[in-house]
Amino acid sequence: MAGTRRGSLRARLTAGVVLLAAGGMVAVNAVSLIGLRLNLVDAADATLAKARATVQHRVRDRAAPVDGAGLDSLVPDGFYVALVDDRGRVVAQTSARDLSGRRRARPDLPAPVPDGFADRPRTLPARGAPVPRYRTRTFRLNRPATIRPARGAPPRRFERVVVAKSLQPADDVVYWLIGADTAATLAALGGIVLLSRGVLRVGLRPLREMAATATAVADGAIDQRIEVAGHHSEVGEVATALNRAFDERQRSEEQLRQFVANASHELRTPLTTIRGWAQLHLHGLAQDPALVERAMERIEGEAARMHATVEELLLLARLDQGRPLDDAPVNLGALADDAAADARVRDPGAPVTVEVRGEVFAAGDEDRLRQVLQNLLGNALRHTPPGTPIAVTARALPDGTAELTVSDEGPGMSPRTAARVFERFYRGEEARAPAAGGTGLGLSIVKSITEAHGGTVTVRTAPGEGSTFTVRLPAAR
Repeated sequence: MAGTRRGSLRARLTAGVVLLAAGGMVAVNAVSLIGLRLNLVDAADATLAKARATVQHRVRDRAAPVDGAGLDSLVPDGFYVALVDDRGRVVAQTSARDLSGRRRARPDLPAPVPDGFADRPRTLPARGAPVPRYRTRTFRLNRPATIRPARGAPPRRFERVVVAKSLQPADDVVYWLIGADTAATLAALGGIVLLSRGVLRVGLRPLREMAATATAVADGAIDQRIEVAGHHSEVGEVATALNRAFDERQRSEEQLRQFVANASHELRTPLTTIRGWAQLHLHGLAQDPALVERAMERIEGEAARMHATVEELLLLARLDQGRPLDDAPVNLGALADDAAADARVRDPGAPVTVEVRGEVFAAGDEDRLRQVLQNLLGNALRHTPPGTPIAVTARALPDGTAELTVSDEGPGMSPRTAARVFERFYRGEEARAPAAGGTGLGLSIVKSITEAHGGTVTVRTAPGEGSTFTVRLPAAR
């Protein structure tokens, strides 16, 4: 696998495919070779049975002793015959020859040959050599027979006959097949390596394109995306997930840039005002004590405004970081009463009413939830005409949530404004007047605090129909 980086996905997949293929081929070859070997041994055993019948027939039909010189004629080449007397001694035996007539080493028979030896076919090695091997079987004659050895020796009796067949032809076939299977397996594995590398190169191309796109996005080209060919494939799912991550990053960076720009704009205005009044005083242009007092008041007011903006920004930053909040039971009814009382102090003419339906407890941070109500009431007071009725309602819902609503009968909002009212630093056209005040962070803080508690905040409004903000929070256990 030259050219493939060690440890790469393509290298591991190629190695896995090759190993699986090699294991399967070796298993198939082994099973086929074992089956062939057993079949050849069974064929040898069948041949031994035929040879036994032949020897018994020829010995039984002979009235005279068996001629030792013609003993080789009892069986064809490739067979071995030994005649054994009643003491297990071999009284005569044939030479061992292969199918070509060449001499081979005889089977390694025990001396003496015990009773019951090779009553069933068994495999014996050659005498003094590992090959050839012999499939051997011993059988007893129906009646003792005699053999007349060559060179005038007296006849000798024998009762058992050992018949053996060389397994050399079967071994040759098996060894040849092993070589052929090995060559075919290696050739097949080489083809699998080449084919798998080509297939994996094409199959992993989308991953390389993903890596290139991710690198480009990391280098700053945040608008690039991965082309998704099949949404239901594994690669398509990964590409879709990465595109979503890239979208979130781009949206986050755009929000961050917009946030920084808005924060800079909001802080630049009070800083410019403070600097202007300070320069007016330092250059001696404000000689009138009333003008000096006016300058100090404006400087103090703008500094307070800038401080409030910075505090709100810090709060949003902490909420964005996911810092843990308290998780204690909070009496929303008591918070609603306190917030309404504070609103009446700030605007004595404001008709703020509170309705608490039973005991309403939410799980959360009391100070932060108090700030939610204060911001909602402050928003209602700031953007409605004087004397506009405002209602605060707290109730427990059957689904295990606690609900807070702040409603007003003011001018309401357009659909465009309502869709963006929870964005940071967003202020509708009606809120851009200097008299309206605010930094555009109040409702975004409400949304962040609510979501940090695992709740939701929504608004229902229309031009001329007032506005209703609804906060739903997990109820206390």
